[in-house]
Amino acid sequence: MAISNNASYIPTMNEFLAHWAQVNAAITPELTVPAPDGTGVTFSGFSDLRDSLLAQFQNVIGYLNDKEIARGSIRLQKAKMLAHFNEFNAMLDGYWSATAFINARPYAPSASDGAETFLTPMRDALSLWEKINVAPAPAGVILPLALSDGTNVAVFATEISELQAAYVAEANANQDAVLARSQRDGIMANAKAVMVAYRKIVPARCAQFPALVDTLPAVTPPPGHTPAPVNASAVFQAPDQAKIVYDASPEATLARYELRGNPGEEYDEDDAVTLATHSPTAAREFLTGFGLTQPGTQASYKVFVILATGNEAGSATMTVERPL
Repeated sequence: MAISNNASYIPTMNEFLAHWAQVNAAITPELTVPAPDGTGVTFSGFSDLRDSLLAQFQNVIGYLNDKEIARGSIRLQKAKMLAHFNEFNAMLDGYWSATAFINARPYAPSASDGAETFLTPMRDALSLWEKINVAPAPAGVILPLALSDGTNVAVFATEISELQAAYVAEANANQDAVLARSQRDGIMANAKAVMVAYRKIVPARCAQFPALVDTLPAVTPPPGHTPAPVNASAVFQAPDQAKIVYDASPEATLARYELRGNPGEEYDEDDAVTLATHSPTAAREFLTGFGLTQPGTQASYKVFVILATGNEAGSATMTVERPL
């Protein structure tokens, strides 16, 4: 393995740890590698660095999941509120068309509108609803007004508050993800520097053990052949999974296939993590519930072809949404 993207850091560090253990068994004193800040990194310290990076990857994914959950809630709440909004307007058209209230009838937003563009007509409808409830009732209407499913003005006000809270939750999760990424990237920079230093020091410390020098792990893939990506497709499989199938790779030095993904409607090379690994002969199908935690959430995936050299290629992005 070698570092070709963020998802390859942990496997590469694991290879270095395995080699480091062999070096420590062969030499005295055990190997210490200088870190960028001048301190020494031992096998145990590098293992801790790996664990910290793994935890930080999970923190980023956790915040992205929080963000996608908030987005799913936003989609659900918008759909429900639009239905109530449109029924309210239909009542206005039917019973208040000859009154001054019709002149204040708000126009329906689109479900794709941003927070304020969507919420402004909802607040206008709430205000108008409150005024209608204290005005004389037209023939055929019982006030205070309730919709066909029992929704009244208090319920509609609560829906507005819940949607506002979902937007706040989305913004907070996005900010948390930005901060977690910064911490993750700092750990990755330190880890890479230690691995580069390790490759420089081992040949000197292990001059009497040529096998250890010859088997030094690579930090980055060697120059050479890059595989062709495979075709892959993904569909939602009830109740809460994505099913991904892919074509076989003809590469002679194929080592494995990897499924990588991140929460959200776009694949992000920096945030994607490895979700599953298949051998070349395994059934060409992945099943995962990653990122599809509740209705309205989305996740994006790619299938990677990995060669024995560490060179790789990813399929086109596949985005799956759990239906509302």
